[in-house]
Amino acid sequence: MIPAVAIVGKSKSGKTTAIEKLIAEFKSRGFRVAAVKHAHQTVELDIPGKDTARFAQAGSDACVVSSPSRLTVFKNAGSEPSVEEVLSSLGNEYDIVIIEGFKRSKLPRIEVYRSELGKDMVCAPEELAAIITDKTLPFDLPQFRSDNVKGIADFVEREMLNNIGSDIAIFANGKQVFMKPFVKEIIANAVLAMIGTLKNTGIIKNVSISIRNKR
Repeated sequence: MIPAVAIVGKSKSGKTTAIEKLIAEFKSRGFRVAAVKHAHQTVELDIPGKDTARFAQAGSDACVVSSPSRLTVFKNAGSEPSVEEVLSSLGNEYDIVIIEGFKRSKLPRIEVYRSELGKDMVCAPEELAAIITDKTLPFDLPQFRSDNVKGIADFVEREMLNNIGSDIAIFANGKQVFMKPFVKEIIANAVLAMIGTLKNTGIIKNVSISIRNKR
């Protein structure tokens, strides 16, 4: 699974601004970055009358628009996708995904806190990896000012990127198969070892395998 961090907080707390700055900082460090926005309502990105809208109206479950500089995918979801399913849909070509929202996920979460919006927070302190705050809070957590983008990025890189070992995510029929950490490690190491014996693989950073059962 791609390393990901969720930036959470109340509306108007500055989450989007924090993510914009982190994207720019990680890009300046040479990272390949993807961003995800968790919307609470259905967002219509297609335009009525356009070809993709006509394809969807005809019953297509997915539409892809391929152009010289952009690839756009429209997919129907029977229910709200989990954050794991969202990350899986991105593929493995990114070094980090920065997510706005998914405050109830198990991802590492950093909350953006503004005192003028009230004392309560959207996550309990024990659920957070760090806080971006405009005042010192009485919690034993790393705390950063919003203008300390380099410090926040250093923390994310040190704690969430450099300490990641081999990992694997398996999806069957579009749904993630959850496994205990030691099972994931065994399967990941076995797959990497087998592929490493093949010619011209070089240094393996990530692997994507798709199996279609004909039965």
